[in-house]
Amino acid sequence: MTAEILPGLRALGMNEYEASVYSTLVGLQKATARDIHEVSGVPRGRIYEILNDLGRRGFIGVEEGSPASYYVLDIDVIFDRLKDDYIRSLDETREALKSLSVKPRLPPVSFFILRSGWAIENHISALFRRVKKNMVILCYNPEFLRRYQTAIKPLERKVDLYVVVKKKDDYADINLPIYEAEGTVIDLLDARPVKESGPDGVRLEECAILADGRDFLAIATAGSERHAVIGSDMPIIGYLQKTIVERLTEA
Repeated sequence: MTAEILPGLRALGMNEYEASVYSTLVGLQKATARDIHEVSGVPRGRIYEILNDLGRRGFIGVEEGSPASYYVLDIDVIFDRLKDDYIRSLDETREALKSLSVKPRLPPVSFFILRSGWAIENHISALFRRVKKNMVILCYNPEFLRRYQTAIKPLERKVDLYVVVKKKDDYADINLPIYEAEGTVIDLLDARPVKESGPDGVRLEECAILADGRDFLAIATAGSERHAVIGSDMPIIGYLQKTIVERLTEA
């Protein structure tokens, strides 16, 4: 970690260990707790506590596995969100952090979960920003579209956009290209439970988004908590998105 980065990270509320762990992960892009411990020199007994705290605060994401891997969330989105309070410090630190990266950022290769509300918003914004060709939004709740309508609306001029709902009348006040599901597409909107056993059953409550045949995001609830299941570069995503669009255009 270069010396000029430390004051900027402390301005964000990080202590020395947190700053060391975060800057190390920026350089590595994706790593296990053991890798981060060995590179940063932070005591192994503190690594998991620090990583979990950085995750809750929306700086990093966690890819489930054995062992779990940690990766850096979109730096631009994080720093823009904090910019009102720390404009000068954030701008300087953002450029310094970007300069640490020594490898191209690799997309995640499997499905994993975001549990931080801030991390979820970060990923949604990044998904809307990087979509290039087409996007399908399976919407389970009109409140999701009302909340994100201003962010989704510009995509109409940029990509082929399909917003798929079960009953179009429920979305009459929303100015987006709304498609009412028919045939097998209805089954996707009806099959909302992901895991419904026990008090912590998971249900899709807001949306499932497929973008460019490669990116997937679904927002679900587990008990009273909001989670996002995300994935990328899996053949099933492209097949599912293509099938949905074909069914809509046939209808």
